[in-house]
Amino acid sequence: MVVPVRVRLTGVNDSHAPQMAHTLDATENGVRLAGFRGEVNVGDSIEIQHQHKRAMFRVVWIKTLGKSSEKQVGAECSEPDKDIWAVEFPQKPDEYEESE
Repeated sequence: MVVPVRVRLTGVNDSHAPQMAHTLDATENGVRLAGFRGEVNVGDSIEIQHQHKRAMFRVVWIKTLGKSSEKQVGAECSEPDKDIWAVEFPQKPDEYEESE
């Protein structure tokens, strides 16, 4: 799903201004963002806001796009009980579960 979000780097210096980005993929556990232009490193904590809901995520990978300052960012949710997407995600069976 592609939706606009605000992304704010958190941690030692919480004075970072939010950056606009958008999702390329989102699940209950993580997100792939595009259009992010801020400074971010693997392991950083970020806050993602979608509409009026917010949750904390941890950056797990970053991909810089060519000569652009735009980045794609992969992040996992640090607050799995929070649902900021307001979407019912399809439940996929675990491939390792025994089938009856």
